Amino acid sequence: MLNEFYKVKQLKDESRYKEALQIINELEKSLNYTTEEKFELYLQKLSLLFELGHFKEFINYIDLADKERSQIKDNLKIIDFLLFKSRLFLIREENDEAFKILTKAEQILNDLPLKEFKEKNAVILLGKARVCFKKGDFDHSIEYVYNVLKIAKEIKSDVLRLQAVKMICFNYEDMGDYKRALEIGEKFLELAKKANNKQEIIGALNILGMILTEKEEFNQALDYLKQALSICDEISSFKTAAVLTSLFKLYLEIKNLSKAEQCLNRVKQIKSEVDIKWFDDAFRLIKAELLKNEPKHIAQMKAREIFKQIVDEEGTFPEFNYVSLIHLCDSYLKEVSNTNDLKLLDDLQPYLTQLMDIAISHQSFWLLVESYSFQAKLKLISFEFSESQKLLEKALFSAEKYGQDRMSKLIMKEQEELSRNLIKWEKLKESGVKISECMDLARIDEQIELLLQKRRYIRSTKITHGYQ
Repeated sequence: MLNEFYKVKQLKDESRYKEALQIINELEKSLNYTTEEKFELYLQKLSLLFELGHFKEFINYIDLADKERSQIKDNLKIIDFLLFKSRLFLIREENDEAFKILTKAEQILNDLPLKEFKEKNAVILLGKARVCFKKGDFDHSIEYVYNVLKIAKEIKSDVLRLQAVKMICFNYEDMGDYKRALEIGEKFLELAKKANNKQEIIGALNILGMILTEKEEFNQALDYLKQALSICDEISSFKTAAVLTSLFKLYLEIKNLSKAEQCLNRVKQIKSEVDIKWFDDAFRLIKAELLKNEPKHIAQMKAREIFKQIVDEEGTFPEFNYVSLIHLCDSYLKEVSNTNDLKLLDDLQPYLTQLMDIAISHQSFWLLVESYSFQAKLKLISFEFSESQKLLEKALFSAEKYGQDRMSKLIMKEQEELSRNLIKWEKLKESGVKISECMDLARIDEQIELLLQKRRYIRSTKITHGYQ
């Protein structure tokens, strides 16, 4: 079995995950394994299933390995299993459970030799960084990652360095700090190329393309994304659908709907070939986004129905559920603007409630704050000024409670702006102005865009680490 595992490692290093999985599947047919050998086989398979995005099977093998875990004496293997289990909870957006599993892994560390202790400690810290990133707690996420970088330097691990730099890039990109994100994204790409890790090269090119799309530097973004797609096609990467989705969003931004439809059709083909729910959810979401951008009203209504289906369906990936909720809010707000009918805001309330539920159940600090801020703006356009002020107070309280310094400052600016413009709002109320003008003053479109992109268009005021 050792020879086969060595071959699997070689194939993984070359990003040939499907071939590696075939070897593991063949090995699995034998029944003459000790418990330790069977557990090692499960770990190998979990690694490949995760890389290939076969999450349904990944969950099954987590359960199989969990049944054997009590008989395993090798602490390294137990830690590896717990790391996989934490990734499962992250996939499910159960962030607190993921953190608890990582803490369990941390408790086993002391029994390891020093070099292995440092390496596994770094991997656990990286896992904690991912949890904080998912929760929108960027300060702590980056703090964990810089500790990973220190360990990577000590033990001379290029693999850890690559993963840490990738995580820093993701944090700054989600914070909207595109200057830092691009700088570190280029370093991510450099390290991925040095390692000749094609899956990571795809990831680096994709994130760079996404950042440049946000910056409206579309030509360079297109170049990066086309490079990523070319490598996807070369190695039959499971990341193909993700890159196509990034290209799709770029084409929507530049209003090239025919090219966007081509991306949609390729995602449709992928989902027809592989029974993975993520692909099905991704396809339906971008199909609805394409319909929403069509000028015909009937297409926009079809888009609304698809968004509703995604929201109402059980088992939808949380990210797609979230994005569909924002699109539904946007759809109804456009109708409010066009009809000048404030009663339509009542149709928004169930979706706003669901957004708050997501923020609370997934422990997403930034979404909780942004949801209060969004609702405060909606109260403005219906001239409920005191309610708007109360919601901003809740937003500020939540930001301060969870130590979100940057968001606290942003909410305080919103409070100052409301106080400064209160007389202007009173005059608008008396003048019988159109709702569309109120929505412009409240910057509703900006809030929708921010929520859709899941960015905070603010710069770091607390993190001062230098990158080495």
